Amino acid sequence: MPRAAAACLLWLGTLAGTPAFAQLAAPDPPGPYVIDVRGATSAIPQNAGFFPPVPSATLIPSRGYGIDVGAHVYLMQLGSGRLGIGANLVRVRGTASPAAPSTGSPPATPAAAVRPDVHAVLTTLAPQLSYNFGSEEGWSYVSAGLGRAQLTTGTSRFVGAESDNGETPARSAASGARSSINIGGGARWFTKTHLAFSFDVRFHLISSGAAEGTTVVTPRTTLVAASAGISLK
Repeated sequence: MPRAAAACLLWLGTLAGTPAFAQLAAPDPPGPYVIDVRGATSAIPQNAGFFPPVPSATLIPSRGYGIDVGAHVYLMQLGSGRLGIGANLVRVRGTASPAAPSTGSPPATPAAAVRPDVHAVLTTLAPQLSYNFGSEEGWSYVSAGLGRAQLTTGTSRFVGAESDNGETPARSAASGARSSINIGGGARWFTKTHLAFSFDVRFHLISSGAAEGTTVVTPRTTLVAASAGISLK
């Protein structure tokens, strides 16, 4: 029996060293495809050009929250990594309201009446070429691409001097679709065969744009977005 066991171990060691066994034991590369569904947060541009005219000291949203959905396919091996191509669509909304008056303060014009509520909706479409490291059980990546970004903002009615009755109606402004370079990275860990936890951090370098039709003049801006959730394959 000891000789038989030793012979068996020797045979397994020899087999493990063969290319065929190594190929069989090695995990598959990332892919072949993945679908992302994640919660997202992104900075909101703070330049006044993105918003309708508002009174001084009006609060504007600095961050939005929403959803990130996307899909990617993995095409070919390149060196130690695998090339992928895909896109993510992110839509977030942020709001800001004037501070409530302090309790016990003398009667005065309510703060909400002299400064409006402000909301902003940011939408980014980020096509990406990615380079992925790891295996089908989990991988990290870096990616970049050229897409589009759009910011739509609005205000509630507020007391102002621009109309006969002293009230300024609700207003809106739209940047229009601007070109946007996106650069970022993230990772996916498959706790089950088809289900993974994933996250992504991405910079959006949004170009400036001139007024055209109903859109407003917007400056160049850079935003940082992050998302976390699940990936399916």
